Amino acid sequence: MLVKSSEKVQSLEPANTAKSSGVVTSSKDSANNLWKNKIVAKQEQVQVLTHWSIRGTLSQELAKAEQSEATIRSLYAGLERLAKQLNTQAANSKPQAMQQRSISSQITSLQSTVNKKGSGLDSQLMITDPTRPITRKLNANIDLVSTRPHEENIHLMMGRSGKSLNLTLPANQDERANFNAVQSAFSQHQISVELSRENRLLFSAQKENSGPLLEPWIMSGQGVRVAAGNPISLQLSEISNPLNELADVANKNASVQEHRDQIQAAQRHLKANLVKVQAKRQQLLAQLQQLDTASSLNNSEQLTTVSSNAKQQMMSSGANSVTVIMAQANVTRNMVQYSLN
Repeated sequence: MLVKSSEKVQSLEPANTAKSSGVVTSSKDSANNLWKNKIVAKQEQVQVLTHWSIRGTLSQELAKAEQSEATIRSLYAGLERLAKQLNTQAANSKPQAMQQRSISSQITSLQSTVNKKGSGLDSQLMITDPTRPITRKLNANIDLVSTRPHEENIHLMMGRSGKSLNLTLPANQDERANFNAVQSAFSQHQISVELSRENRLLFSAQKENSGPLLEPWIMSGQGVRVAAGNPISLQLSEISNPLNELADVANKNASVQEHRDQIQAAQRHLKANLVKVQAKRQQLLAQLQQLDTASSLNNSEQLTTVSSNAKQQMMSSGANSVTVIMAQANVTRNMVQYSLN
């Protein structure tokens, strides 16, 4: 009986072992599932946070674009009122003293609109874009392009940047060849060169390479343009916008026709930039609609794709690019609430 009893006890051991093994396996599976669920939950949270972050940035940029459009329309309307006042006078006449003061006052008011914080326009009456190159113009008295009868060797030291260049212009070389030589010399410092309508040299560089354009230059060398042994200090100046040019016309009491011509030039400039602003606004609206559609359909894969595409477009450096400011201070209330839950 004892042996049989012992056998019964022994026969129970495998069953107990199997049951214990099943409990351990079940615990491991539960732990794995819990871990996987946490990862999935975190991924979903990141997707939602990303969605709200990009949506907040797009909304912010849309508000800026709308403000830029409103400012442009306000400036255009102000110029239109000014043009109508001048239409009552003969083209070759000059504004009377009282009218001249009124014109100057109206132009000053328009300039204040541009300079006001949050106007949405930069100093060139264009939509604010930090990725746009910085441009400066050379003094009108300095001519590096026209044909000269003697060979010239010019040395330029560009401010405290430590950058310098040497420029050789052969005798009787034509203006196109001289301009090409200037372009080639400055391109070594990531500075591009163009000619304005007034045949003045314009120098442009991205912000990270713009240091040399913001400080005085020292020019020395030999030739007609530069007297030997007499270095010249050059200060590049900011390009005037059409409103500033109109103010110059008013200050010198030019003819009514000159006023009209400059007003039309300013309006053409504003129209061109209005088209760009409207295109940017439509792009932003389309991106917002895509984000909202993907979110409403609860399509996480589509939402991730749309968010990624929107972010890539915002960070591109194209003409209609949108500046990305992903600062935590700009996180929306919905994002904060979601992250705290």
